[in-house]
Amino acid sequence: MPSELIKRQKGDFFRDFSALGSLWIYAAAALFLLAFKNYELLKKLAAGLVLIYAIVIAVRTFYFKERPHKYPHNSYIEKLDASSFPSLHSARTAFLAAVFVGYFNNAMSSILLILMALIILYSRIYLKKHDYRDILAGVIVGIIVYFTINFIY
Repeated sequence: MPSELIKRQKGDFFRDFSALGSLWIYAAAALFLLAFKNYELLKKLAAGLVLIYAIVIAVRTFYFKERPHKYPHNSYIEKLDASSFPSLHSARTAFLAAVFVGYFNNAMSSILLILMALIILYSRIYLKKHDYRDILAGVIVGIIVYFTINFIY
């Protein structure tokens, strides 16, 4: 049986890794692209983010699914946040991973990005924020948005 220290460390690891799928990391990637004047890729990231949020908000508006660890909600915005389907974290993570895999077009960076994305996706389940269906739906949204944005730009 694992000790309490190991359990806490495992929980901390997944919590911290889960943050890599957050809006803050997405913003940091956008600022990085802005600093290096990669406006074309920045435009794709911005359009992708808007489209991901539009899809997730639309789905969550009409289909509410409780998170495995329920969130209280008293307003429309809180209800959107309390809904787990599809996973916004997963959509952002899949989209970012796909964009940077395509941008770097290198086997080693692709493996690293995909591995990081898989750990982020699993962390959402481990932390009881989502179940497998939520994650899969989020990944599908992120990949569809990736192909849509690449078609447009």
